[in-house]
Amino acid sequence: MEMKSDPGHFRDNREIAEIMAEVQSALLDLREIKSNDKEIMYLADQVQNANTLFLQCINKLNALPKPPNDGTLFVGSMLDGFFGNFLGSYHRGLDAEAKQNALNVELQSAIAAVDQLEAALLLLPKVAEKYSATLSDSAGHIAVDFNESWGNSGPNDWLVLQNRGETLKDCTILVQLTGASGKVRKNVHFLKTWPPDTSMWARYQSGEEVLGRTVERTTVKQVQKLDITIYSPQFGTQIQYVYQGAEKDKDIAHICKDLSFQGAYQPYESGVIWDTQRGVQIILNGVSILPKCRVDITFRKGDQSKVWFWNHDSWMKGETKNFTTPKEGLSFDPDRVDFEVSFPNTNYKYKTTLTVDFESGE
Repeated sequence: MEMKSDPGHFRDNREIAEIMAEVQSALLDLREIKSNDKEIMYLADQVQNANTLFLQCINKLNALPKPPNDGTLFVGSMLDGFFGNFLGSYHRGLDAEAKQNALNVELQSAIAAVDQLEAALLLLPKVAEKYSATLSDSAGHIAVDFNESWGNSGPNDWLVLQNRGETLKDCTILVQLTGASGKVRKNVHFLKTWPPDTSMWARYQSGEEVLGRTVERTTVKQVQKLDITIYSPQFGTQIQYVYQGAEKDKDIAHICKDLSFQGAYQPYESGVIWDTQRGVQIILNGVSILPKCRVDITFRKGDQSKVWFWNHDSWMKGETKNFTTPKEGLSFDPDRVDFEVSFPNTNYKYKTTLTVDFESGE
């Protein structure tokens, strides 16, 4: 899988020739480590065979008749990330059953080729270990940061590794992500040269459902920890990075640093058919969206207090949420309202107090 010095350099829907050139370059780098090593030769051959099979599938897919108005086939995205969303986006466009069946056969073969390529690349750490320096403490050498997709942070997870030591050459990086359910995903990266004081980014994606299975998945749900092993002739190390807990809370707090709300109190109003109960109306500001959350609201006046909570699947910027108390549930007009928003799988909470101004209705 690719790593880049700037997350903005990752692109989707690249041309197939560009991506295959990168894969071929990586193969040449691999052979240069030790050209007569049988394991390296075997690994390089496996990668080459998988690439050949994949290209054959792509050529067949392009040659098959497409459903009307299917548009341009962007095969370049197939390998992006590992390997982008080509399979998912292409499959969604198939609407003619007969043509879809023929295309699905080749899609299955393309998926098999990707699986073969991935299996071959997972052999790389075993080979790299033979030529690596003895594993030592990472302190002062490698800095790690991980950011899981959350709210408006985008669909991808991101890993950034900073080399704070000497230049590393022929560097193999094995990253194992473990999710809340215990599921594990292993990703392998190769850097021909990793200069000092340089950060390298990896993009991990959740994948897409195609033909009854998830393809191109390079992450896990609710990442708990990352086990990172770095092999190079100059330096080797193992790092266990715990994400669930303080690190995740810090990331969510950063995403929510501009979070704010605007509230208005709804007093009790007697009606002809029904009454309007006391409550508050609150508008989200500062961020584009909040994911699934729980809102706890405490109405206070002197020593009196009443609390209720509401669950929401999402909350969009500018959207007004109504928090109305049950009939006869709140018997007093509060002078202040405590407002708390919490989220699953994190200890981060947003808290504020809204002062009720009865003259303005806020």
